[in-house]
Amino acid sequence: MKKGKKIVLFLMVGMLISTGMLRAESPKHEMRSTWLTTVANIDWPKNSGANNQKSEMIKMLDSIQSLKLNVVMFHVRPCCDAFYQSAYEPWSSYLKVNRGTDPGYDPLAFVLEECHKRGLACHAWMNPYRYGTRTGTAWTGDNDNPLNYEHTHPEWLIYYGGKNPQIILDPGIPEVRHRICEVVGDLLSKYDVDGIIFDDYFYAYGGTTNQDTTSQRLYKPAGMNVDDWRRDNVNRMVQDVYDTIQAVAPWVTFGISPFGIWTTSYSVAQKEGITLPSGITGGNMYQEIYCDPVAWLKDGSVDYLSPQLYWRTGGSQDYRTLCPWWANLCSQFGKHMYSSMANYKYYDQSDSHYTVSELQTQVNINRSSAQDNAPGEIFYNTRAWVYDKPFRNAFRAEQFHYPALPPAINWKPTENRTMVTFGQMVGDTITWNHPDSDVHFAVYAVSNAFRNRLGIFSTGEALLGITYDRKFCLPAGITTGAYKIAVSVLDKYNNEYSLRVYGEDEDVSAPVERTYPEQNQIFAKWPVTFRWNAVAKADSYVLQIARDEEFQNIVITHELTGTAFNSAVRKNLKDNGEYYWRVKARKPNANDRWYEHGRFFVGDYSALPEETQEVRVAKPGVYNLQGLYLGTNPDNLPKGCYIVNGKKTIL
Repeated sequence: MKKGKKIVLFLMVGMLISTGMLRAESPKHEMRSTWLTTVANIDWPKNSGANNQKSEMIKMLDSIQSLKLNVVMFHVRPCCDAFYQSAYEPWSSYLKVNRGTDPGYDPLAFVLEECHKRGLACHAWMNPYRYGTRTGTAWTGDNDNPLNYEHTHPEWLIYYGGKNPQIILDPGIPEVRHRICEVVGDLLSKYDVDGIIFDDYFYAYGGTTNQDTTSQRLYKPAGMNVDDWRRDNVNRMVQDVYDTIQAVAPWVTFGISPFGIWTTSYSVAQKEGITLPSGITGGNMYQEIYCDPVAWLKDGSVDYLSPQLYWRTGGSQDYRTLCPWWANLCSQFGKHMYSSMANYKYYDQSDSHYTVSELQTQVNINRSSAQDNAPGEIFYNTRAWVYDKPFRNAFRAEQFHYPALPPAINWKPTENRTMVTFGQMVGDTITWNHPDSDVHFAVYAVSNAFRNRLGIFSTGEALLGITYDRKFCLPAGITTGAYKIAVSVLDKYNNEYSLRVYGEDEDVSAPVERTYPEQNQIFAKWPVTFRWNAVAKADSYVLQIARDEEFQNIVITHELTGTAFNSAVRKNLKDNGEYYWRVKARKPNANDRWYEHGRFFVGDYSALPEETQEVRVAKPGVYNLQGLYLGTNPDNLPKGCYIVNGKKTIL
């Protein structure tokens, strides 16, 4: 990135913050990502040689950073090959070398380091099954290699003919599933990537007939429908990969980018209790490639979905319909949805409906559809972000005018992190220390005039950027005299912890007084509105709801600036159960801390644990365990257990 452009960019940010021109529509947390595609060298590399390829990549990453994207999906395994040092598969020929030839450097290690230098997360994009697009012996000639699976495991491959011949690993073979897990585990043991993502290639597009006859004969249970068996093969692979990630590097995010229409079968949807989006027609990949993202959500085997919504607003695959449908679906299971968007149709001029304005509209739809503080998009592909000036300028001026933090995977248990301690300013560079090695940092600048405005650090307008280092060079126009500079800690799940303001004294945390629900209160059903009293100097609050007292089974984590939260905005809360809740105040200069938690129940009194003796009731009297009020006199009631004046009583 050229230094002059960087100065202008941050000057604009500083001017807007100081004048109060805040853009509320720009979320602080948003996945802003791009598919950096290597198959067929669509994005990279265009040239041979390590130095040329590094220069190309640096130009792309500089552009991505300058436009305030925050995650790169780097294509590291397009066709059972590798853009990294793999223990199982050969170097990719898409590195402009013969398949299996060392390119002279480690592309993934290089990209990962360069991403983190720029405050960008790097996710490894892998194709689990795709092997090649050639008939016959697949990788031949200069691309023949002893590690190719047609030599080491020819029985793993299935071949598809027709106009678009394809070769894939057979999903029905258990050893294939095991190898995919080995490949993922090997990568995670060597590289500190921030995520793993698969795209939409499972069984081949166009359908599978008898290509997998051998694996059917060997592995399909007798009496099991072949279509169900194939879906189960894919689902098992997804679950096994998720389990591998949890075993090797549980902080690594795992997502899948399925085809943008789940199914067109009303009977399939009805079986799952899901309403299909109205007016949508198109391919049924549930049946064609055996892709079932609903199963992955139900199994909890993905952290997010990124459905490929490669269509415009309007028409029979209306983006305005599909995007909120997918967002609602993921919300029902407490997972995130980041739409994959087709900016390639604009860049290639392959669809006249795809304009810069159309893509901006789609980002706005993503934001309005999100129900979990976690909107986002992944653009396919990267070329427009590097080479198309009108596209770049429009997003820089509007949708991505301010930086954003990637959404947190905030349903996994974590420990609070302490604040940073500042070192000395070195020129324009602010420095700090922190005892943990597995963290990165968010840096803020707020005009002195707005320092005491509550919630000022809870929006993207004050955010300068993200750094994986323990220092940050302040942009021109931002000084410690005119601005308050603050630094917060981000863990590997992207949870943010209390920030420290440079030049200010350390403060102490304060408990939050919860006011509603009352202890052991019972609600017939969701939603529930949670309330608490404000804490002096709190910039925001974090509410957690869990199914256990230790908060290991977290259902919701939600950050907000107010003192009330209506659970109607979250769809993954289930009736009939015991819940625990707590709130912490996020005060600048004070370490985050949880204090006491509360307990409540949703459903009738039969949901109460055996040890519960006192509960809150709407009015004094007698209730049965179904919550029915029976009056004030228990004398004539049949023998049994009742709630009498708020106490569990055996009559």
